[in-house]
Amino acid sequence: MEHVDAAAAHWPTTLTTEQFQLRLRRLLTRLDAQQEVPAHLTPEGRRRVEMLPTREDGIGCLRVIGPVPEILDLSRRLDAAARAVQAAQRRAVETGEPIPLDPRGTVAETGRISSLALLQYDLLGGAALDTDGVQVPRPRFRFNVTVPVLTLLGGAEEPGMLEGTIPLPAAMARELAGRSETWHRVLTDPCTGAFLPLPATRYTPTRAMLEHLRLRNATCAVPGCTRPTSWASEADHIEEYCHEDPERGGLTEIENLHLLCWQHHRAKTAGLLDPTRLPCTPGLPGRTAWSTDDRVQVLVRDNEDLASPSTTRELLDSWERYGARRDARRRALERRRNPPPAPPPPF
Repeated sequence: MEHVDAAAAHWPTTLTTEQFQLRLRRLLTRLDAQQEVPAHLTPEGRRRVEMLPTREDGIGCLRVIGPVPEILDLSRRLDAAARAVQAAQRRAVETGEPIPLDPRGTVAETGRISSLALLQYDLLGGAALDTDGVQVPRPRFRFNVTVPVLTLLGGAEEPGMLEGTIPLPAAMARELAGRSETWHRVLTDPCTGAFLPLPATRYTPTRAMLEHLRLRNATCAVPGCTRPTSWASEADHIEEYCHEDPERGGLTEIENLHLLCWQHHRAKTAGLLDPTRLPCTPGLPGRTAWSTDDRVQVLVRDNEDLASPSTTRELLDSWERYGARRDARRRALERRRNPPPAPPPPF
């Protein structure tokens, strides 16, 4: 900090905010270059694509991090491609030809050319991923959007849930459901929202069991881990399965299974993590106790459908209001049919 203060003290006071920030970043970069940086913190070591959380309903953010030359080259190629498509769209509108890169049909319908930002988004969304001949396995899970049935029917505005972790506005959830060819029913306890399990008796969990486990834990079951179970997760027996004598080991049933990221799966197999599934009451969310080296124990409660209890309360309140109105109408009708006797004359 002394070097930064000493250098900044000699800068002109007429610098704009942008000029000051540019000089400061340049200075900090030069000072960082004089120090030894671990490999994983260098621009090359920080190459990644990551999903960022946002506070806006229905909005997601994907960030690409890497060395500046590579990111700048990607940005320029994306910009050049978007500008070329935009010019082609403009010519197509003028000549009446088919509109290129118009997945939503907006340009054909309105005659207004797509913005560069939208074209860049569509180019990225439709890009083919070159895996250099590597066969990509079929996804283990379907793309999951959970929507309360009353929201689908337009009778409620409870949000849907994307992959069990991201709330979606009711209108967006209805639109996604309307575009889907197949719906899958999810059973939950109406009062607690606990997901009702499906049984199985073999070593490998069924697809239905995997889907149930993903609803029960949208992220790795280990406390504090935020890796989604939608991909790169592995099914694990809480009490180890005995291949020689299955009756002696943990059975392949919902209460003895959870989904772990591959790192924590290895840690549990190595004995570094010791989960215990606690006895549960039917209809209530279950609990798992996690201990590390017999020193720390954390209780993790299963996820539940947040919409079910709320919807149940709304239905019960609606029924009570209906009953009160019905009883009031019945009493009024009885009073009209059987009016009280007239009071005796005063004399």
